[in-house]
Amino acid sequence: MISIVRAVGLCTIQDLGRRGHMHEAVPPGGALVPQLLVAANRGARNPDNAPAIEVLGRLVLRAERSLHVATDRDGSRILAAGAELEITSEPRRCAYLAVRGGIEAPVVLGGRGTLLCAKLGAPLRAGDQLAVADEPETPGSIEPFRGDGTIHVIAGPDLDAFASDALATLEQTAYRIEPTSDRVGTRLAGPALPRSAAYRERSAPMVIGAIEVPRDGQPIILGPEHPTTGGYPVLGVIASADLGRFFAIRIGGSVRFTAAR
Repeated sequence: MISIVRAVGLCTIQDLGRRGHMHEAVPPGGALVPQLLVAANRGARNPDNAPAIEVLGRLVLRAERSLHVATDRDGSRILAAGAELEITSEPRRCAYLAVRGGIEAPVVLGGRGTLLCAKLGAPLRAGDQLAVADEPETPGSIEPFRGDGTIHVIAGPDLDAFASDALATLEQTAYRIEPTSDRVGTRLAGPALPRSAAYRERSAPMVIGAIEVPRDGQPIILGPEHPTTGGYPVLGVIASADLGRFFAIRIGGSVRFTAAR
């Protein structure tokens, strides 16, 4: 058993998400940075998809019995009964804590992670208690996470909504990750991407990594809890191979984009 002593920011239980329910208005959800969840699970000798704790902020927990735990950055350790452990997301946007056996969480629509937009679970709070599951032991090597470099963007379906040099503008300067960002969308601050006055907003399906641009011209990158449809024009989509690197950038950090070729 694990007791939550303190939770600052957004701390949730996450796995690798649930697929195949967008037609029911349920986004995929799952870890904001799947590579880091996998790293923590492999440190705890869990299957890659075992539920673990995602920390966007700071979490203090207490082990009610001796536990084998692992984080995505500090490797594994034995946490003695009664011992407390603090996990902070800095210097990245999020961090992960896995427990040997996985966190006990019900399977809902094929996934076991918290999905706040669909009210599947709730954020962790002080006083919560989490049970440890019995996932099979799965030894595996930990892949190093490389979080640096520019983020590749694929041209989106609504280029006619922008000036012809909009994608070039996105590439020319760095954008800042705004504090108003969450698991639904990451808000950026930087050069405005003006929209055409003739463009009429229309509802369309959305995907993780889509770069929506509202009327103020400041981009929003859709996250794992994105709405299944949206009305803002989509300038581009972050390449799937770069999604983890993008979402790992800390709040207040900067990001640069380049066109995928």
